[in-house]
Amino acid sequence: MGSTKMWRLLAVTLALLFVFSGLGQAEVGVSKDEIKIGGIVDLSGPIAFMGKGVSDGAKLYFKYVNDQGGVNGRKITYILEDDQYQSPVAVQAAKKLVVGDKVFCMFMVLGSAQSNAMYPFLASNGVPLVAPATQNRDMGVPPRKYLFLADPTYTLQGKLSVEYIVEDMGIKKPKVAVIYQDDTPGHDWRNGARIGTKHFGLQLLELPYKRGAVDFSSQIAQCKDAGITHILMWTLIREPAIIMKEAQRLQYKATYFTSTASNAKKCIELAGDAVDYSNGFYAISMVYDAMTQTTPRIAEYRNNIAKYKMGDVENFYNLYGYQAAVTLVEGIKRAGANPTREGLIKALETFNAFDNGILSPITWGPDRRAGGSSVKIDKAIKGLWTPVGKWRFSKIAEE
Repeated sequence: MGSTKMWRLLAVTLALLFVFSGLGQAEVGVSKDEIKIGGIVDLSGPIAFMGKGVSDGAKLYFKYVNDQGGVNGRKITYILEDDQYQSPVAVQAAKKLVVGDKVFCMFMVLGSAQSNAMYPFLASNGVPLVAPATQNRDMGVPPRKYLFLADPTYTLQGKLSVEYIVEDMGIKKPKVAVIYQDDTPGHDWRNGARIGTKHFGLQLLELPYKRGAVDFSSQIAQCKDAGITHILMWTLIREPAIIMKEAQRLQYKATYFTSTASNAKKCIELAGDAVDYSNGFYAISMVYDAMTQTTPRIAEYRNNIAKYKMGDVENFYNLYGYQAAVTLVEGIKRAGANPTREGLIKALETFNAFDNGILSPITWGPDRRAGGSSVKIDKAIKGLWTPVGKWRFSKIAEE
């Protein structure tokens, strides 16, 4: 055999060896005994209490899973970065996790602005982002291939608040106002209120406020003058107390609804006796309450807090992070013994009313990325948010 033919044969052999050796290689971030997950939250900025809470909850579930042998025999390594609640920092953190740490996927990024800012980079690298910690509608609508929103959107929450007033409370002609922070989540909530009131032929008094506002006297005066009976609020924790105390000062009674953003015990505590003065204080809930309700998953959560001495059963954010981790692990399980990023996407698209035992049921599909389709209604009773019904689905189409 001539030297030329020998070199050709050697080249072909080496090429075939290269091809076939690649067939057995694992996906980025996946080895024989490990799967690497990336997370980005605020650990040192203005909402560090939330970032630490949700990430600690996720760590608790991952530790529990790892102690059971991991996911399909692989232990989870959760690599967490601090973005100080700044989108540019979040983007750099995503690049570090994907390029430097070579994570398999991104998980529970805290904030819609941060998630949106890093999405082009993640998509260009084929990296899924699972269960970002936000309820903003634009996280799931329109659908984007690599982004899976699990939570019910603020638009859905606002819409369902109106449906609950008319259909469940039996008040056919309520006079409704919406007080909302003048930003993306507030607009989502307002839009939901618009959809709901339009469906029932009701008027809607729209009263925005700027982030950080501490004076709501103008909004409440307008509500009183208009004879408003039901006030829908998109706020954070402290604003409902200010609003309700101002109404009490004016000797004006109304029924109040607020979103998941302020469904916290602290919100009731701050409002004090203004809750009893009102005609009722309600909040949208997307999770079972670990203090007052029990499911097998909630029982597992409580047991793990006690066993590992991690987390606090009264901390909502611990619970939120725990359930998000449950959802991610289920997706990885469904991706099979040799998970790939594309395989994870296909697996998540099989979720059909998936119940993780804590969050409202999740449905994803090839053309659906907004997973949450239902909420529960809680009422402030004796200082606690107490469920007043089961999961409620909307009957009204979104525009």
